[in-house]
Amino acid sequence: MESLSLLQLLFCVVVVTVAFAVRGGTGFGGGAIAVPLLALVFPLQVTVPVVTVLNMLSSVGHGITGWRHIVWPAIWRMVPGSLLGVLIGLYLLNLVDPRPLGKALGVFVMLYALYVLLLAGREVRVAPRLVALIAIITSFSAGLIGSLFGGAAGPVYVLYLNTLQLARDAFRVTITTIMLFQGAARTAGYAMLGFYDGQALLLLAAALPTMLLGSWLGARLIRSFNPLWFNRAVGSVLLVSGAALLVR
Repeated sequence: MESLSLLQLLFCVVVVTVAFAVRGGTGFGGGAIAVPLLALVFPLQVTVPVVTVLNMLSSVGHGITGWRHIVWPAIWRMVPGSLLGVLIGLYLLNLVDPRPLGKALGVFVMLYALYVLLLAGREVRVAPRLVALIAIITSFSAGLIGSLFGGAAGPVYVLYLNTLQLARDAFRVTITTIMLFQGAARTAGYAMLGFYDGQALLLLAAALPTMLLGSWLGARLIRSFNPLWFNRAVGSVLLVSGAALLVR
């Protein structure tokens, strides 16, 4: 790994801690924050596999503590489409040049930031006959986006799970569980493609303690925040990070 300046190192520590504090409190969103910001320092082909492992390890802890609330039928509907999306995403990640991929991530993150700022938290009502179709579309999209852009798949799963009107604990542990399954599939694919080289493993080892700290803080602090102001803060950070990736 290229040596990092003290400022870069502190930046990475803050990013991982904040990203997984958000994930610890909401069940998703860690990758959507960590990947674009870390991609300002590291190549996307390093950042995405590392954040995937961190997300997966975080999901294990959340799943163990809340497994009784998992809504398994919702997960089984998402598994086939997710796996197909993961396979296509892995193929594209290995094929596409990292520079335009980084700019594509910037566009995606800015669009997601606008969603968070304008639409997140609103009640979603969908006709029952459309739920299965939404599950197929969102699960495939989440698998594809997850493979290309790391944990940014979480918000796509939210679109489907919001239609089920789940209780807070059930929602949090269900989305965490499907992201654990998806993360395991992506990690295996990244390993087969040789993305876990010395640079990635060193970054992973350095980020693990801050991921644990962030998850601990999120479970105790984030849930007490005002949801509206919290969404605005997250959306603003993502909007800036997406713009930074476009001009990088």
